This record gives sequence, C-alpha cells and structure tokens, in this order.
Amino acid sequence: MIVSAAVNAESLLTAEPLSAADLRVFYENQDATSAPAAPPKSATDPTSTSTSTPIPTPTANASRTAGDFLLTFSPALWMARVRANSSLNGATFTVDDDLGLNGYEPTLNGELSASWGVFYKVMATGWFFSTDATTTATTAGSFGSVNMLVGDQLSNSFSAAGAGCEFDVTLWQPFADQQTPWGQTIVNARNTATDGGYKADLRFKALGAVRWYSASLSVSDQTAGTNDSWSMDAVMPGIGAGIELDFNLKGRIPWVQSINMEATGGTGSNFTNGQYFTFVRAGVSAMFTPHCGVQFGYRLEDFKLDNNSAIFDGGVQGLFLGINVKF
Repeated sequence: MIVSAAVNAESLLTAEPLSAADLRVFYENQDATSAPAAPPKSATDPTSTSTSTPIPTPTANASRTAGDFLLTFSPALWMARVRANSSLNGATFTVDDDLGLNGYEPTLNGELSASWGVFYKVMATGWFFSTDATTTATTAGSFGSVNMLVGDQLSNSFSAAGAGCEFDVTLWQPFADQQTPWGQTIVNARNTATDGGYKADLRFKALGAVRWYSASLSVSDQTAGTNDSWSMDAVMPGIGAGIELDFNLKGRIPWVQSINMEATGGTGSNFTNGQYFTFVRAGVSAMFTPHCGVQFGYRLEDFKLDNNSAIFDGGVQGLFLGINVKF
C-alpha cells in the first residue's frame, strides 16, 4: 500500500508507530474514496440501475386490421406456347408436334383486381394468344376435309383467348392480428414492423371463378390444295385455392419496399361433353414504391372444348414478366 503523498519521507522516519485503531480508520477512509460511484437510477424505474435507453416498441397500424380499398393493375408479357391434342371428324393430332405449332409467342396478359378490408378481393383477367407455322406432315390422317399424307407441306395457325373473374376470400392469416374473417383481433406485437405494418404476412385463400375460353385451329395442306378449320368457345364456373406470403422490407433493402410470393390454382367445368378448365399462377413480385413494382412467374391455362365435331384438349403455358401499378 502506497501512503498518501502528503506524508513525506522525513515524517515517516520521525513519526510514532501507528496503532491498530489508526490503521483501521486509515483503510476505511481509503475504501470510501476509491469505491466507484453507483450508477444513476433510471428515470422510468427508480429501482433499476441500467443506463441504456429502452428501445421503443413499434405501434401496430390500424389499417392492417381494418384494411384499405386497393386497386391493382398488372399488365404482363407472357412468353407462351400451346401444347394440346385436336381433331376434326377424324384423326387426333398433336397441335405442337404434328402440326408444327410449337413456338413461343409474346402474349399479352392483363389483370385488374380490387381488394377491400383484409380478407376480400375480386379480380378480372384476360389474355390472347396466336401462332402460325409452315411444316412438313410427319403423320397421315384426316382433319375435316384435309386428308394429309406424310411429306405434304402444311400451313397451320392456332389462336386462343381467355377471360374470367375471380372472387377471393382469405380464410386464415396465421401471423396477423385477426387470423380469420370471423376471429377476434389480438395485436401481434412481435410481427410489427417499424412502419406499423406486418413484418411478414401469410395468407391461405379460397376462390370462386368464372372462365370464358375461345380457340380456333386452321389446317391447310398446300400439297393437296385443301384446308379446314374449327372455332369453339365455352363458359365454365370453377373453384380454387391459393397461398400468398408478403415480406415488409422497408428500411432493410434499398429501393425495395416489399416482396410478395403467390401460388394459385383452380379448376371447373360446365359439365357438357367433358369440357373443363384448369389454371395455375405462380410468381414473385417486388414493390419499389407504394404504387409501382415488377412481377415474374409462370402461368398455365389448360382447357378442353368439344362441339361434337371438333375437340381441343390442351392449353397455353409459359413464363411472364410484367409490372404492378397500385392505386
């Protein structure tokens, strides 16, 4: 122990020996002066000795349970091709292989949806596809009045269009404040982002749909100088289901506010001649502003048309790239 600097060397030599009581008082004074100061009490909790500033808890946005009216327009370029079988009072041909109509064509596809609350959405969709090709017949058979032979030169064309309306109902949101349309509202504070919305939102949906499909196929045998064609259309109701997952990325990734992943499918029939339809949509979209973003994914429109003379059984499918505009 080093003695205070106030005691110089001479005084140490001449001073009388310290008693035990003097030493005890000296050491007690040293402990009191050298002990660290107690940390200040917290202003919010007088019993706490913490000096850290508490992190504020984000406040849930009321609109995430009440919901706002939202209008979304989603035009897209669909790189599609046809894969199907078809006949006209004769042999069945594969449209893509036997008739050579197997190219990918840029196809316009559009969707317009309106959602209100957090559980309900209605959507209108439409598309138009067209392709043509010149090929050499690899299969002999009759297509209406066309009796083609192997090696004949064919000039063929196919077109199809579809339009429909869907009504979606979200049945379960496991991470939301109100998980079902009939459930109680209990704020999920752990799933609250800094802007008051959800950090992540998972939705399971059921839907009802009405679809209109139209298609036409023309086959021309240039060698024999004959041609024939058919055109058909049908309206069919259906049902389906879907799943969506949203990620709130505000403040996490520059220029990206949110990412949405979706997969939806449905099927239906008008119970006439075995006519049916099946559709599949799957994609990812990213919003760069509250009103504008991009989307990318896969789409299938599969259907069967039958008018007792002609049959078409197949569909149009491919990848698409488009934009989302929200109002």
